[in-house]
Amino acid sequence: MNFVRKHAFKIAVLALCAVMGTYLYLSSTKADKPNLDQNYKAPSFELTDLDGGKVSLENTNGKVRVIYFFYSNCPDVCPPTTYLMTEAQDELKKKGVFGSEVEFLSITFDPERDTTEAIRKFAGKFNVDAAGWKFLREDSEEDTKQLMKGFGLGLVKDANGYFTHSDAITFVDRTGNVRKAIAGSITETQADEIVKIVNALVKE
Repeated sequence: MNFVRKHAFKIAVLALCAVMGTYLYLSSTKADKPNLDQNYKAPSFELTDLDGGKVSLENTNGKVRVIYFFYSNCPDVCPPTTYLMTEAQDELKKKGVFGSEVEFLSITFDPERDTTEAIRKFAGKFNVDAAGWKFLREDSEEDTKQLMKGFGLGLVKDANGYFTHSDAITFVDRTGNVRKAIAGSITETQADEIVKIVNALVKE
């Protein structure tokens, strides 16, 4: 009893430190675990890559897919969002999962102008690693619009050929379910947010 009275202050400080340590640990753990707030079957697709190969939802199952719809003539969000994705790509390469367990898919919704060569030129502006990142197209603009709609994304084309579109990065798990969608460069999204979501899906 005398020991407790003699060291009461030290015991109280140690107890407070333990409580704070537990709180910080739990807070950190919660922050590192993203909220995967969606869970629905991704729409099926079969698109063509820059080498003429066919890429579908089904033949990419087994990997986590990070999907972004873009067009190369985009005057605002598409280039910075693509750059944001290259930053996430570089972090995932350090972890050894890029290409082997996760794949990026950039899909144009402007196939008339976005020929294979036009897309190559666009992709060439960024540090894209083709080992884990495919740029895809579909000959039919209407079919691509419907595919976007299936992912819950909007697309409107004006008389000058420019698009108002959702600037969203969509995450599809290994079995083909949409688990998360976040805004791209139009907000304060950082590369580490993309990496955290991918890591959570890779670990499932």
